[in-house]
Amino acid sequence: MLPQFSAQEVTLRLIVELERRRSELVADEALTRKTVGDALAELRSEYAEAELPPAYFQRLEQKLEETLPERWRLVAAPYTERERRDFHLWRGGDVVARLSYVFLGLALGGLCVELPFIPIWEKWFPFALALAAWWLPDAQVRFHQRHYARRLGAIARQAAALQPQLEATVTVESLLGNGQESHE
Repeated sequence: MLPQFSAQEVTLRLIVELERRRSELVADEALTRKTVGDALAELRSEYAEAELPPAYFQRLEQKLEETLPERWRLVAAPYTERERRDFHLWRGGDVVARLSYVFLGLALGGLCVELPFIPIWEKWFPFALALAAWWLPDAQVRFHQRHYARRLGAIARQAAALQPQLEATVTVESLLGNGQESHE
């Protein structure tokens, strides 16, 4: 099969299409299925232009229509809800929150240096902790985004596991049949 029609690549393209309209699709199963169906129709026409055996894409399309909308919604719904709530950041990570984190980091770092049972004696440690605390809200957002991206990638990897089964639907006769039909 051509790489652009592998199960993983097709799944990734569908996920990108779903992500473009995630906020409106995540709550509506029917609209999600329709979006997947429309995107698959576009891919089907590209596949037909390449004159490849139709059995492969029919099976791929069937599997993706059965599984992808529900899997994507299971991953996207909680992420979208967290995103709507600013990932549960205190005060949304505004300047006041960041300055509070800086002062808290400075105080915590000072305690770490002063307490005898914590083996940190470097005087710069509280300032480094305070500087890092400014970026805490950004780190929290990146953590959630990365976790979401990994979960979406897992959906694509699960689809890639179907590749041998999908390729088994392609026979030599179907490949030769397509080649002979195009020369007539």
